[in-house]
Amino acid sequence: MVKTQLLAALALGLSMSAQAADFTTADAKYALRDTSIAAAQEARAAYKAILDQGAKDADLIRAAEGYLRATIFEGNHYYTTVGDTDRAARKKIFNDCWKVGVEAINEKNLGFESPVYYYYRAACIAYEAEVSTPFQRLALLPDLNKSLEAGLPTQGGRTYEGGGLLRVKAAVKGNPEAIGLPGGIYNPDEALKLIDEALEKDAYPGNAEGALFCENFRRKIITLKELKRPGDAKIVADQALTDFPAYLEEGLIPEFIRAETVDCVKHVTALKATL
Repeated sequence: MVKTQLLAALALGLSMSAQAADFTTADAKYALRDTSIAAAQEARAAYKAILDQGAKDADLIRAAEGYLRATIFEGNHYYTTVGDTDRAARKKIFNDCWKVGVEAINEKNLGFESPVYYYYRAACIAYEAEVSTPFQRLALLPDLNKSLEAGLPTQGGRTYEGGGLLRVKAAVKGNPEAIGLPGGIYNPDEALKLIDEALEKDAYPGNAEGALFCENFRRKIITLKELKRPGDAKIVADQALTDFPAYLEEGLIPEFIRAETVDCVKHVTALKATL
């Protein structure tokens, strides 16, 4: 009898440990991330709670994605790149993102190399660089390049998040601040090829295709502007400003990038005014 009870308890324990995490609350909070900074922080906390409960395998990646997406949204949406207070807040949130937050899904914890890890690491380093001094940006560059070089060859490395690693690499290659740096980093022609590839990518499993990421269009506009092709940049801007508001209205943009797309449309509108 005792042996039977022990076996039953063991079976129950194994069943509970294998049970999928409940994302209902976290996902509901994430959908409210653009209503207030408190809502964005609550979404981060909800996904962090799932991570802290020992999420495994697919649940671990999903919880980390939610946490990191909410982190990036908070940093980009609620803090500007001007003013010492906002710049310091942005720098801290993105520094924590790539040095701490993303490590939940490193190779040791997952058991394999994931493009999810490398994309968020690279993205958060790049976002931190935006609000760093020239010397600090130079110090960040080796870590950024390592993430790109290691992430792109992974399975899904060129498709995850609409070609996200391609988009980040295009931003590095097309940045005029890289002029004169060793290694031929500055190469806007290559940046254009990278972003065009991102735009053509099919969806990574559970994600979305490159043409549904407004940020790919925004990056292409910036790159064409850098190449002194304002006419072509305007064509891309007009396309984005026609398509994405319609996609949003028709519910074609998945929730995980809905609020980000709204922000991107605003950025593209501002960009177009400079062409």
